[in-house]
Amino acid sequence: MLETIGRIARNGHLTIPRKIRKILNIEDGDIVRFTVEDNKIVIAPGVIVDKDQAYFFSEKCQREISESEKEFKEGKYSSFI
Repeated sequence: MLETIGRIARNGHLTIPRKIRKILNIEDGDIVRFTVEDNKIVIAPGVIVDKDQAYFFSEKCQREISESEKEFKEGKYSSFI
């Protein structure tokens, strides 16, 4: 685990140390996602998804895809030829 110390500047600005940016392959202008887990800030590389594509990244859709793939592998499908 890599740990570094930083300082919050005016307006909440925070510089992500170079070593961490390199490990995460984060470059100037990249999008990052902030989450809070167990009272800690987690910063991860992020992406922007077009609104009309957002459903495909939702938990519901991902769950449905996983279920469909499982059923397909188990042979639970119909063929209409």
